[in-house]
Amino acid sequence: MRKFLVAVLLVAHLWPITATASSCGWDQSAGWVERENQKAGDKKWSDGVPLRFSADFSRRKDVPRIEGYLNASSATCGDKLTLTTVGSKKFTASIYRMGYYNNAGARLVKLLKSPTHISIDAKTPPGQYLIKLSNNLRAATFVPLMIYGDAPSDLTFVSSVLTWQSYNQWGGSSLYKGPDGARESAAKVVTFNRPYDGDGSGQFRYMEQPLINLIEKQGIDTNYVTDFEVNSNPTIFSATKAIAVGGHSEYWTLAMRDSIESAVAAGVNLLAFGGNTAYAITELADREISGRKPYREVNRPESLLLGSQYFALAIKKDLVSNNAWPFKTLGKDAVIKGLYGYEADTALGTIGPGVQVVARSAISPTEKGYVAMSTYYNAPSGASVLNMGTNAWVCAMNNRCPWGHSFDLVAQKQITTVTTEVLKAVKTGKWPVAQIDFPSRP
Repeated sequence: MRKFLVAVLLVAHLWPITATASSCGWDQSAGWVERENQKAGDKKWSDGVPLRFSADFSRRKDVPRIEGYLNASSATCGDKLTLTTVGSKKFTASIYRMGYYNNAGARLVKLLKSPTHISIDAKTPPGQYLIKLSNNLRAATFVPLMIYGDAPSDLTFVSSVLTWQSYNQWGGSSLYKGPDGARESAAKVVTFNRPYDGDGSGQFRYMEQPLINLIEKQGIDTNYVTDFEVNSNPTIFSATKAIAVGGHSEYWTLAMRDSIESAVAAGVNLLAFGGNTAYAITELADREISGRKPYREVNRPESLLLGSQYFALAIKKDLVSNNAWPFKTLGKDAVIKGLYGYEADTALGTIGPGVQVVARSAISPTEKGYVAMSTYYNAPSGASVLNMGTNAWVCAMNNRCPWGHSFDLVAQKQITTVTTEVLKAVKTGKWPVAQIDFPSRP
């Protein structure tokens, strides 16, 4: 029966959601994120859903669970989304907005009984949401949903759903592996019309949530979008001052790359809190994605935008501060243990703009070759571009990295301190001038 359901879900086609004319009355005037986070949070939002890493990062446990997906990864005011569930038709859907909420991490917005549709109205303000599906007989899971507005903002956060889906092994296949676990049997095309494996939240809980918590703790007025909006709307960043992506934003469509490059050229700051960012071209058609061609194979290496680019897999190296912003706040020659990894970036051997190396990996006396780097530069438009250069940056904040690396409380505090320093620049608009270590590299 389950194999039949998987097959049906993998070929299902649902019409994409389009916004309808509606006035929800969302208050997105200055300070709205701070006001939202003054509301009562719910520390029990994750009860019954233990953290399970998605996709190739973990082995799926064959346990009875209720799972689901929506016919859109994102929505806005007036939209009505279809919810499809697998495992049970009777359940409770607890709809949580994710944020700081006095360190609770989420606020319960709605509680619905066995809904087939989710409507976006005045009670569901913009932000990242997790819908918890639960009943008494099966393990609970999440369904992620981004709700976006269009108010002017200090920051726009891009949720990397194309990357999540590329690695999603639900139903047996991802763009990386087939049902037998081999790369040779990997799918050529995967669909969003299926749940995410793991705990159902994609890679949100470890690659994005810790960063969003900190953003909202700082009270930064933020718009939330997914890769879908960046792909379809070339002016999505016209009313924002900065763009942020989380710990794993590996797959971008060409339209996404164009949109973000155009934004930087227009003076919008770019913050990559990860590594291996914008590595590969993904093709998006309705709700199906395909393709893994590296951008550097079409003469658009990620370093042209980010200043540095992916070079190493499966490493674990200490980060050593170069006593520059934003690491200067840690003190002279500070070290964050084990932070470069699982994947890491460098400016060495790449082309791109002149960059400042704000941190680098520790070098042993016998080590040869490239070193990992965190880089920073100022674009001709005046935009600042910061690339942390490691996809451990966000998950290490809560010591929840999927490849077995662990981080002590000292490292967690150091990462949080540096990230807070970056977010201060977002909030104040005061960005330092880069001191170039690597001149422009044609």
